[in-house]
This record gives sequence, structure tokens and C-alpha cells, in this order.
Amino acid sequence: MNADRRMFPFSAIVGQHALKSALLINAVDPRVGGVLVRGQKGTAKSTAVRALADILPEIEIVDGCVYGCDPRDTRAMCAACSASESRETVRRRPRLVNLPVSATEDRVVGTLDLEHALKSGERRYEPGLLAEANRGILYVDEVNLLEDHLVDSLLDSAASGVNVVEREGVRHVHPASFILVGTMNPEEGELRPQLLDRFGLCVDVEGIENPADRVEVMRRRRSFEDDPEGFARQWASDERALQLKLEQAQRRLADLELDDDLLFLIASVCSSMGVDGHRADLTMARAATSFALLDGCNEVTSAHIRAVAPMVLAHRMRRTPFEDDRFDENRLQSALSAAGASAESSPSATEGGQAGPGDGEVAVRGVRLAVEQVGTSGATDDVPSRLALEVDRVRRSYGGKRQETTSDDRSGRYVRAEPLKPGAQRDIAFDATLRAAAPFQATRKSELAIALEPSDLRNKVRRRRVGASIVFCVDASGSMGAANRMDAAKAAVLELLVDAYQRRDRVGVVAFRGEGAEVVLAPTASVELAQLKLRALPTGGATPLAHGLVRSLEVLETEARRNDDVIPWLVLVTDGRGNVGINGGLGSDDAKTAALRIKDARINTIVIDTTGVPGGGTAAREIARTAGGEYIRLAAFSADTLAETVRERVYSA
Repeated sequence: MNADRRMFPFSAIVGQHALKSALLINAVDPRVGGVLVRGQKGTAKSTAVRALADILPEIEIVDGCVYGCDPRDTRAMCAACSASESRETVRRRPRLVNLPVSATEDRVVGTLDLEHALKSGERRYEPGLLAEANRGILYVDEVNLLEDHLVDSLLDSAASGVNVVEREGVRHVHPASFILVGTMNPEEGELRPQLLDRFGLCVDVEGIENPADRVEVMRRRRSFEDDPEGFARQWASDERALQLKLEQAQRRLADLELDDDLLFLIASVCSSMGVDGHRADLTMARAATSFALLDGCNEVTSAHIRAVAPMVLAHRMRRTPFEDDRFDENRLQSALSAAGASAESSPSATEGGQAGPGDGEVAVRGVRLAVEQVGTSGATDDVPSRLALEVDRVRRSYGGKRQETTSDDRSGRYVRAEPLKPGAQRDIAFDATLRAAAPFQATRKSELAIALEPSDLRNKVRRRRVGASIVFCVDASGSMGAANRMDAAKAAVLELLVDAYQRRDRVGVVAFRGEGAEVVLAPTASVELAQLKLRALPTGGATPLAHGLVRSLEVLETEARRNDDVIPWLVLVTDGRGNVGINGGLGSDDAKTAALRIKDARINTIVIDTTGVPGGGTAAREIARTAGGEYIRLAAFSADTLAETVRERVYSA
């Protein structure tokens, strides 16, 4: 281990065997497809990734190659190394490359070398982070907050081992084989299922519960912080042993093959567990091979397949967003048994000869959503896949998931070019700039290959998507508690949350009852967090409608300050009979004042009247009119009618 870097030793991490096993499996064979690590802060996610980089065996590279090409693998060489007749080599450690959430597409995949193009007139590729990470580790913290098109690029390269760049008139292909590690806190938002499936393995990590092990965590951390070099020496033999195991496994990777019986077992298990496509089958075969090598075996057995199956399958199984997402070990055992495999004595990828889940360690689980049905109504099966809002053409500095909008920063898709405006942020469109300058080259005298004038400069116009923040303002007072209407409202909210989940919008819930209103669910993209917060919504008491409106407005204003591009929606579910004012005022007057503020803030508003009485609902109708929103009365109030009515209005707006 390189003591100067002061990395916490991989072998010294207490527990977290699922995480460590998944990382080591990918270290043996990066074609497994990387690992997605889900968990709260402080669960050794980042520590484990950085520690892995310290135990990876040294690699031999072509001296001077920016991609670190393997001199023995001509099929995976860059064009320059492939064309070279003599290749001097050096040895170095694989790199750990951090990809920040704020990274632009140019920085990630590479782009045209601007300085070289302007000086010489030649087009030359400038490598990005994918090039730097070749044959190393690409680490993305908070990968769920990364733009989807960037995640797609990462996963494409991780799967194929190459990066293909076609932009600004430049086409370049270079090797990009790396161990992709993405970490995320599920409370901060989910990844789309299509992206989840692209990660080879997925593990869920939690804090250790066993008090003795928690004490050991503190002891080791304090010892490391007090004397990093001494702590590294203490664990040096363990680190070296693990490094040798990795070296041996990497050398023997091509020697192990799965027989037809094991391939049939893998196919049967994936089919029985209800996963889509064939990516899981291929990943399981590779992961089982790597795990067998790490286990010191000369052949892959059904036990190795059993050990890696939870990491491969848990995030790929078909389920609705509110279905319990804990991996079903019994279902896996049944699938193995049905395929004729015995897994009773399997080596566990989560144990590794140390303490297991019963000792306070985490078991292998994939994406986990501990979700229950709220209320007795509201099926979540037949829901639209998108929310179609009015097209927004306002220039913005940030986007989301909903509408196409013009971006002022360097992120988003390059769609066209325009003349560079004075004071504008420079995001030069090289192709358009060169085209603008081309007609004048014959009359311009310059030592440069291309003579450029300020008037030639063209800026990129980029477009990205804008999301919505939807706040449900729910009447939880006694006037709404009759006939289980609150249960229906809760179930309908969950149905509508599914729609938002599918497009990764942010959704919040404000409930008002008694003497005030509370934010039951701050706007979030996390289905898990939403379900937990909505599990119990008490009812009863007076109707502080004005409080609910003001609190909802404050929540949406906070969202606007966080992201001034957000499209705000307020869905008020009430009978409109507010009888509690603010600071002693009249409830009806204060509610109208709040509605005017909502109108002034240009918030899209829908008022759902739950009275169900023909000719009634005057108060709710007045609130809708004052807020500049739409009034809807439901004759038969239920979760289905409420959800469908909102869909018809909001989705077609």
C-alpha cells in the first residue's frame, strides 16, 4: 500500500461484506458491468471504493499513452499504439477517477481540442474522464443525481470497453475499460429502471447494528486518524494477501468456463425470478466465475451462482414502485431447486468467513423499497407513463425531466449554434465557427491555418429537460374524514406519485387540520421516502385551509429558490370550508388572500372538491377562481376517480 496516500485499508473495513465482494468481483473482471451501491451516508461506501484502488495489482502500459493501453492486448489498443512498431512500457497503479455530478458531457467523453484547432486549424481529440479511467476505476458519487444521458454514456462504455465520440465534426474511438462504481442515497432520488438494469451488480448497505462491531469501527478509525502510516503497516500483510488473490484470479480468468448445466441453471433462475432481457444471465455467469476464482476454486459451481444471484437480480426484478423491494431469498431457493441445483452449502458473498447478518452485518440486498399499501383504495397498475405539460420556451439555467428548454450553462444537448453575444458565457460551437470563417480565408492574411475574427464566433445552443414540483395540499380535517374519504385521498396521492416517480419529478404533500398545516412530505424524488411519510395521515379537527395554502405556497417557493426552472403544481383536495384563519382572522378571507398569492406566484392550481353535492362546493369553487386555477367537483369521490381526474387535467395541460 502507498502510505503517502493515507487510504484506509480495504481489509480493515468492518463488515460490509456484500459491498466488498461486489467490488472485488468487478476487480477480477470489469466486464461484470460495475456495481451500484445504495445506502445512507457514513456506511463506508466511498471508503471502500478508494481502498480498492490501493490493492489493485499494478498494470503494464505503453509509455506515453494517454489511455494507458495494454501492450499485450492489440485488440484493445488506441489507434496510435496500434500503429506503433515499437512500444516502450512502464508499470503503474490503476487510476481512481472521480466523476463529479457537475461534470459536463465534454469533460466526460472528450471533445475537440479548442486550442489546437484555433492555432493549427487541425481537428484533434481532447480526451475526457473516460479516457483517464481506462483500466482503472471510475467512481461516481451520487450517481442518481447525474444527468441520464451521462449515465448512459458511462454504462455504454463500461459494457463495451470503448468510448465512441462523434461531435463537432470529430469521430474518435478509444479504449475505455474500467470498473464503474456508482454510489447513491435512495432518499435523494432513484435511478430509472432502464439505468438500474445497466449496472452489473447492486448492493444495499446499512449501518452496522451490532454494538461490539460499532465499537470496532470507532477503534480502527481512531487508530487510522492518529497514525495513518502505522495503521497501514498493521494491515499490510492482509492487503498484500488480498492483492495476490486478485492477481491470481485475473490471470486465471480465461481458464474457467461454465458448462452447459450451469448455463441452463443461470437461464432458469433468471427466467423464474422474472427479470427482463438477457443482461442478467450474462452478468451472473461472469460474476459467478469471478467469485469462484476469489474463492480459490478450479471450477464454477451452483454454489457460486447462488452466492452472486442476489447482487445480480435484486435490482432487475419486475415490480411496481410501491411493491416490497426486498430480495426474496426463498423465491431464489425455489428457483434453484426447480432447476435441479442444491444451494444449501453455498459460500456466501456476504459473509466471507466473517460475521454475517445475524452478527450485525448487512446481507446482500438489491434496490430495497420497504413499501406498503396505504389505505384500502387505489390500484397502481394502470398509470400513464408521462406527464405532458405545456411547452416552456423560457431560457433557463437548469433543467429537469419534463420539458425541453434552452440552457444557459454548458450542459445539455447541442442542438444548434448562434452568434456569440457580448457578455455571454462562452460555449464555442467549433463546427459553426469554422463554417462562418471559411468564406473569408482567402482575404484574411494570417500565419494560422484558419484566421478567425470575433464576428466568426458561434455559441452552442443547448437544450435539456425541465422537471415539475407537485405539491398535494390535502384536507385532513374532520370535515373530510367521513366515509373514508381521507383513505381514498391518500391512495390517490400514491397513484399520482407513481406517475411522478416514472419521470423523476419531485413530489410533496402538505396536510392541514386542527390549528395549522404541516409538510408531511417535502418535495422528493424518492418513492421509498414518500411511502414512509404517507403511511399514516391523521384526520380530525377544524379546517385551517388558509394555513394549508400558505404552507404549500412556501414549499413551492422554496423549490423555486432551489431551482428557478421548476414548473410548480398545486393540487388542493378539500371541500373548501375553511374555518380557521391566520392570526385570528376569518378563515374564508384568509384563504382567499392565500389564493391570490398563489395566483401572483403563477402556480398551476387544481382544486378538487370532495363534497360530491350538486350545486355545493361554493367555497372550493371560489378558491379555484381566486387562484386562477381549475375547479373540479367529484360526484363519486374515490381514489380511482380522484387520480384519474387529476391525470386528465394535469397530463393534458
